[in-house]
Amino acid sequence: MYLKIVKTNHKGKYQEEGESVMLMPQPKIMGSSLRTTLAVLLLGCFLTGLMPAAPARAQGASPALMDKPPAVAEEKKEEAPGAPTTCGPMISDTCLPITTGKFAMQVWWALSLYPNVVTNNWRQVSARGDFYTFAMPVKFIYGPTKDLETYVVVPFIHNGVSDVNVAGPNGQTSSSFSGIGDITAVVKYNFLPEGTYMPALTAVGGVGFPTGHASNLNPGRLGVDAIGTGSFNFITGLNLFKYINPLLVHGQIWFNSPINIYKIHGDEGPINVRSREYLNVNLALEYPVAKQWVLLFEVYSTWTWQNLNTFQGFQTPQTVIGILPGIEFLATDKLALAAGASIDLWGKNGVMKYTPMLTAFYTF
Repeated sequence: MYLKIVKTNHKGKYQEEGESVMLMPQPKIMGSSLRTTLAVLLLGCFLTGLMPAAPARAQGASPALMDKPPAVAEEKKEEAPGAPTTCGPMISDTCLPITTGKFAMQVWWALSLYPNVVTNNWRQVSARGDFYTFAMPVKFIYGPTKDLETYVVVPFIHNGVSDVNVAGPNGQTSSSFSGIGDITAVVKYNFLPEGTYMPALTAVGGVGFPTGHASNLNPGRLGVDAIGTGSFNFITGLNLFKYINPLLVHGQIWFNSPINIYKIHGDEGPINVRSREYLNVNLALEYPVAKQWVLLFEVYSTWTWQNLNTFQGFQTPQTVIGILPGIEFLATDKLALAAGASIDLWGKNGVMKYTPMLTAFYTF
């Protein structure tokens, strides 16, 4: 708008002076209005900083200053439940190797009582004395690589007898003997993982070493000083495992070929001792009944097919079939315990025994 510039006199009357000029309108801002305006400007700047720079950036990667993108909610897929953790069988060997790089140890405490012996025709007769064996095998387990497990079993054995019918050379009717038995080293490889219908299969190879006392026996010990086989035992076999919900099924088939290192002094010179070859066939079932409790049932057997008579002290395998009922307790995620009793049902060319036992398995 245009306005003429005028002056007023001392009486307050307008007096025109000069030309017309353009007058720019000026906003009238009071103190409270200024504070309101500044607050609106600051709020706008703050909200602008919170908004993404562009929609594409909001859908793309996270800003460089963030360590990782924000979590995105995903729908969880249900997976088929795997086999639960257990202590494992007490007699049968396990199939699945220990985790790579892990070390474990297992100890058994077993007391065997021998009420009878069995003949070649499966008939039970008196043992002619109260014989017993306390065994404490210690097993050291290590997983060097994936699907591979190695272990060594070192057994401590204490044999004893009392009230024998046939006394020793000096009239002994009781005796005992203790020592380390035969040490066994085993390697097993899981070459076939468990499938929908196929069981897991593991190849086994091992050697038993004649570290137990088996020669130069003392007649006054009444035979209980024989705590070794006196032979190298070469082992080849196969272990299997299948989880058939809710049962865990374990199987073992081992072929054993013992070769004796001692000789018998016969009339015509030393005679080689030959032990029987034998086959171990075992089956074990585990049934979890609670988070920490598992029922165990095993059927074990040893089969021989050679009728050989060996010199006293050279412990020869026998044919035997038996069962073991037991129970397992998972104390912690590293310690598992089990208790049971093996009961020989049938056999020939050997002894019949009943063996209550405990075992503890600890993973380091």
